[in-house]
Parts: sequence; C-alpha cells; structure tokens
Amino acid sequence: MENTITYRRYEPLADLKRDIHYYWYMESGEREEQAYPDLLIPDGYPEIIFVLEGAYCKRPMADESQLTIVNSSSVIGIQSESLLVKRLGKVKLFGIKFRPMGFYRFFGQKAVKTVGSTLVLNEFKVAYLLELELGLRNMDAQDKAVSLLDRTLCAHVSNAGHSKKEAIVQECIRNILDAKGNMDLQELAKQAEKGKRQIQRYFKECIGISPKKFSNLVRFKSVYKKNVLSDCSLGHFFDHGYFDQSHFIKDFRANLGVTPSRTSSPKFRAQNTIAKRSMGNDAFLLSKGGNRR
Repeated sequence: MENTITYRRYEPLADLKRDIHYYWYMESGEREEQAYPDLLIPDGYPEIIFVLEGAYCKRPMADESQLTIVNSSSVIGIQSESLLVKRLGKVKLFGIKFRPMGFYRFFGQKAVKTVGSTLVLNEFKVAYLLELELGLRNMDAQDKAVSLLDRTLCAHVSNAGHSKKEAIVQECIRNILDAKGNMDLQELAKQAEKGKRQIQRYFKECIGISPKKFSNLVRFKSVYKKNVLSDCSLGHFFDHGYFDQSHFIKDFRANLGVTPSRTSSPKFRAQNTIAKRSMGNDAFLLSKGGNRR
C-alpha cells in the first residue's frame, strides 16, 4: 500500500524573494510502493536538489530507454523536456527553486552553462553549496533546514542592483510571465525599447535560452496547470494563444512527449500527484513554523 508523501513548499526570506521562487521538501515512507511515477514538466526555472537520503530514477516522458538513477545532490538547469520520476524506497530531498535571473545573479556563467543539463553538485564547484548540503544532512527539523538555507543564501546573494542588461532581461521575463507566455519577440522588444536581436542576445547571455523558448515553456506550464492539473478537458487552442490546432498539438507534444488526448486517461492523471503540489498557488507557500502566509 502506498504511504502518504510529505511535500511542502516554503517561502524564502524577503531579501531572497527577488532571486528565489521557493524552497521545497519531500520525504517518503520506509515501505512506500509508488504505483505511478511522478510527472515533472519543464517550467523555465532552474533548481538545486539536495538528496539527503535514498535515491530516485528518472527518464524523459518520450523515451523509456534513457533511465538514470540519481543518488546524489544535483544542479538542474532550465529544462525543455518532461520527465517521469520514481522514488527508489525511502527518500528525503530538499530543493531550491530559483528564478531564472536569480540563478544567474548567484552563479553567473556557471548558471548559463547548465541549460538542458544536470550536474552532480561536486561538478558545479561552488564550495558553500557543499557545506550547505552537509549542514542540511545534520538538521533534525524542516524549520531549522529552511533557516540554514536562508542564512547561507543571504550570505552569498549579490546586493548590487541589476546591470542595464540584467534589468532589461528581468523586465522581459516579468512581461512574459504576466502574459502567460503569449508574447512574441517583437512585442517584447517594443516594450523594452530595444532591438529584437539585442533582446535575444541578452537572454542567451543571462539565462542561456532564447526569449521565444522561455515564452514557450511559460505558456505550456500555464496550459498544463489550467487544464490538465485541474482535471478539466483541454480548452480550445485559441484559449492558449494558438491560431491553429496543429501548432497547438505540435507544441504540446514537444514539451510533454504525448499528444493532448493522452492526458485524459486515469493512468496519466495518476502521475500528477507531485505536480499538483509543486505547481500549486503561491498562497500555499509556508513560512517557517508551517504557517501559510
């Protein structure tokens, strides 16, 4: 019988909110039997996952042959494919979900080079993250672990303001998020009062992907959250900013690995347990002490 999974999201300190979206914690029971893997979709946000106990395996949704076992902490850059993840017995994980520009502000070009890849924490070569990992292993309560994350990251966050380039990219990201991904390059450039090529170059230099790709990830997340995770049928493609059905299906399949019609099956929906919690409304972020803000 499958045990209840503990999954919680925590808000960072106010000084970190510009750069960090949230922290998350997951723990499973000793005898958990996971009937279905968890589906994780690309969302445009990089993260660091600290594996404090146990291991899990993952593979692309569209390719059963690429199975990877993960038993060590990892740095995960912005991803573009959906993954199926299955816990291998008891696990205990802590994660830091960075905002795209926040990841760059913390790690610079190291962050940009992680796009589309996963690095073992040791390979990232940031000493304080290894010290943080050791500290988290020694914590006996989630509140203490969140406090350690806050203290460590506050000590290393840049207090300098955005450079002109960073400010432009940040503004563009905010506009894309506000439009739920339905914003093309021409409109971005117009609002930023910059040329299209300049916007493209700034995106590649700061977050490692094009504004078009980032918009696509944001739009897909919005489609998935609004329709699939709410157990509703997918709305008309016009509702999501597409002008023809074939383009909608092509984009959907490129991001998820299956067509929209496949998402209505009970088996597919059973894979969304963690996605519903991880992509939930930010009103359900917890502050230290377990209180909702």
